[in-house]
Amino acid sequence: MFEEEDDMYDSSFNEELERFEKMIETHNRYYFDSEMIEQIIDHFIIKNQLKKALYAIDLGKEQHPSHLVFELRRAQVYTATGSLKESLLILQELEKTDPYNPDVFITKASVFGQLKDPSNAIRYYEKAIELVAKFDDLSEFEDVLFDLSIEYQNIHKYNDAIGVLKQILEFSPDNESAIYEIAYCFERLGDFDKCIEFYELYIDNNPFSFTAWYNLGNIYFLKNNIEKALWAYDYAVIINEDFSSAHFNMGNTYMQIGNYESAIESYRHCLRIDGDDAITNCYIGEAYERLEEYDTALLFYNKSRKLNEDLPDAWLGIGIISDVRKEYKEAVAYLERAVSLAPENSNYKLVLAEVLLKLEDFELAKEYLQEALKLDPEYNDAIELYAKVLFELEGLTEDAIEFLENIPNLDKIDTRIRVYLAVMYYQLGKHSEGLIRFQTEFLNDEKAAESLFKYFPEAKKLEEFIQIIESK
Repeated sequence: MFEEEDDMYDSSFNEELERFEKMIETHNRYYFDSEMIEQIIDHFIIKNQLKKALYAIDLGKEQHPSHLVFELRRAQVYTATGSLKESLLILQELEKTDPYNPDVFITKASVFGQLKDPSNAIRYYEKAIELVAKFDDLSEFEDVLFDLSIEYQNIHKYNDAIGVLKQILEFSPDNESAIYEIAYCFERLGDFDKCIEFYELYIDNNPFSFTAWYNLGNIYFLKNNIEKALWAYDYAVIINEDFSSAHFNMGNTYMQIGNYESAIESYRHCLRIDGDDAITNCYIGEAYERLEEYDTALLFYNKSRKLNEDLPDAWLGIGIISDVRKEYKEAVAYLERAVSLAPENSNYKLVLAEVLLKLEDFELAKEYLQEALKLDPEYNDAIELYAKVLFELEGLTEDAIEFLENIPNLDKIDTRIRVYLAVMYYQLGKHSEGLIRFQTEFLNDEKAAESLFKYFPEAKKLEEFIQIIESK
């Protein structure tokens, strides 16, 4: 609503502003024409000197009582300070006395936005836009249209938001916020194909928009079209070689396909552009870890940790390398730190439990697995490992069976878990139960045989299981 000052005012403004400041200091009362006092008010609002803004508003109202703009500014200051009821009272009166001023409706929409009332916010933004369309050029109200699109998103009307954002791009093709938000809206709709279609058309008209190429890459990545994602990111960095977000996502894409050397190169581009960053150093560390260059990985993980001691991924990475090197006690210390920094991350708890099992601390391992399952009751790896502790490490077959039977939505989780349960029944001596359960899983998914041989290698020599497998 208020632009940066820069060249907003003429050369006399500073003199008048100085005179106003002097008036406050000396407790005098000077006269200012209405246009100048409005400029002074806007100056104080931009500088967030709201008490002075209100003082200037009172002076303007006193000296120019017929000018409605001063009450509008009062409402805007009240909105900025959170006095929303007071602002609404003023705006209700202004709707009657100044019904053709779009700023009245824009301010009211902003109030309803703060009140988390998107329906009314939309209503008043649309009123403002309707007025502007009659008397002015909508291109001057880009921010208002953008705010309207956000309110549409707040009530999940993503198609309406896309329509408004496209309108912005018609008269402002370089509006990066609109380009990003359109991608978000299409993503929420799950309509990646239409999103790609939009960006390809947009790029046809704006081929040097690195932001559009970047967002196109993101959508291709979400569609798991890795080749196209890299192609789009590559165009983004050709157009703007200092666009670190594209380099970073290119690195993530290379990580996805196991091209760790190229991932490192992309992440190093980010460091050259943005300087040292904890997350980027951590990702480089992970790439070196995947390459099994553990000493180099540790250098980057430790650098990341020094830049941000509260980044859990760095502690996790060091813990994993300590585990690989059989330094289990050290690994536990690092992993416990990672878990404390990310207590809602079930995967961290699983990794810690795996190391604790190597130290034969079964009880503590089970505690962490239980915590992981509280966070994610259908976490297959945690279910499998907890059952394994009971069944294989502690010999509590019946407890293991009871645990698996009580898993919520057992029929919807990974087939391998149900195959493991079939193996338990068989090994407990309930052969028929085990065979029936395995047969049910195998008929639905032939990969059940792989799980069977993983949990029960001896089954390869048992005729009962071989008959089931060969009968299909």
